[in-house]
Amino acid sequence: MEIAKPIIESIAERKIWFRRLGLWVTGIGSYYIFTWIYDYLIISALLVYFGVLKGGIIAMVVSMLIDFFTLKFYDWLKKDWLALETIKELNDKKGFIGKLFRFVHNKGSVLTVFTLSLFLNAFIVTTYMRNGAYKYNGLTKRDWVIFSTSSLIGNGYWILMFAGGITIIKEVLVSIF
Repeated sequence: MEIAKPIIESIAERKIWFRRLGLWVTGIGSYYIFTWIYDYLIISALLVYFGVLKGGIIAMVVSMLIDFFTLKFYDWLKKDWLALETIKELNDKKGFIGKLFRFVHNKGSVLTVFTLSLFLNAFIVTTYMRNGAYKYNGLTKRDWVIFSTSSLIGNGYWILMFAGGITIIKEVLVSIF
C-alpha cells in the first residue's frame, strides 16, 4: 500500500490541476468574449452616437459598474476562474520568479497599476493587486484607490484611442464620398 500512495497522490493532484485548467479556460474565454464585445462594439457605438465627451462619460460609468459587479461576483463565487489567485501565489516562490512577482506586486505598485491599466480593465488590475491570494474579501481602502485609478487610466486610454480611430474613419469616409 505504501508503494501505491505516491501514485494515488500524483493522480489526485493532476485531477485538481485539470479541474483548474478547465475552470481557467472557461472563465478566461467567457470573460474575454464579454470584454471584447463591450470594448470594441459598445464603446464604439457610445462614442459614435453620443460623441466623445458624453459617450466617453457614459462608457466610463458603465465600465466601472461592470467591473465593480464582476468583482463582487468574483468574491461571492470564491473561485479562481481567471487564474489571478494562482498567479499571486507566485509571490511566495523563492528564486527569481518569486522576486520578480513580489517586485511587480508590491514595490512597483504605482508603475504596475498604470501599466496594467493600459491593457486590462479595473476588475483584473484590482483583483491582481489585492493583498493575499484566495481571500475574496472585498475591497480595502487601498483596493478602492487602485480600482478608481485603474478605471480612470484604462477608460481614458480606450476612449481616446477609439475617439482617434473614429475621427480618422470619419475623415476618410468624408474624403471618399
